[in-house]
Amino acid sequence: MHDVVILAIKGLLGGTLVLAFALLSQALEPKRFAGLLSAAPAVALAGLAVILLDKGAHDAHQASAGMVAGATGMVAYAAAVIPLLKRARASVASMAALGVWTAVAAVVAVPLLAA
Repeated sequence: MHDVVILAIKGLLGGTLVLAFALLSQALEPKRFAGLLSAAPAVALAGLAVILLDKGAHDAHQASAGMVAGATGMVAYAAAVIPLLKRARASVASMAALGVWTAVAAVVAVPLLAA
């Protein structure tokens, strides 16, 4: 039962934050930046809030460190895949860039999770 309640709270909080971020993005100019404030940041914040309240600061720290590492890896993926796409098929380029994502995320995550 506890897991169902936590899931419901995450859903409600995530939905509320998605709505708030959507309203904020409507107010910003230019509209092409609206995607920066899409669902992912809101759901991440909701998940962290629930983890902090349910499991404590240590688990919230680990979750946020994972999010930082994953985001850094995603930036590295985006930077790597563009030149790779000019040289190779999309499937090959995306797999190679996925390796870059994994390596960068691991390098970033190790010191963050060790703290």
